[in-house]
Order: sequence, then C-alpha cells, then structure tokens
Amino acid sequence: MNCCNDYGDCNQGRDCPVRVAKVGKRMHGPEPLKSSVWRYWVRRAAYWLLMAVLGLTVWPVLIYLVLRLS
Repeated sequence: MNCCNDYGDCNQGRDCPVRVAKVGKRMHGPEPLKSSVWRYWVRRAAYWLLMAVLGLTVWPVLIYLVLRLS
C-alpha cells in the first residue's frame, strides 16, 4: 500500500515507507566530455602556439647574450 497520493503528499508522516527508503538517490560526478576531433586539433594548435611564443622570446635573448659575450 502506498501512503502517498499522485502529487507526492504523504499522509502517514515520518513512518511512510516512501520517505524512509533512499532508493536510487545517488549523486554522481559530472560525466567526462566526449573526445572529438576539433578538441584534439585545438589542443594541438594551442601547444604549438605556446612553443612558438616561447621560442620567439627565449632564442633572441640567448643569441644576444652569446654575441655580447664573444
């Protein structure tokens, strides 16, 4: 026998079996995003852009120091 009506109003109070049972109430973490082709290429482009920026800032300084010391 169900103590609740169609709207979820319980008339049995705290002893209602629907309120006592904690069936199916689990909180899971967010699902991981699916890997896609464009994510792979954006990540790869960002990596190479970072390498280019670092190369353009570090190499001129190193070349300047080497030429200045010789």
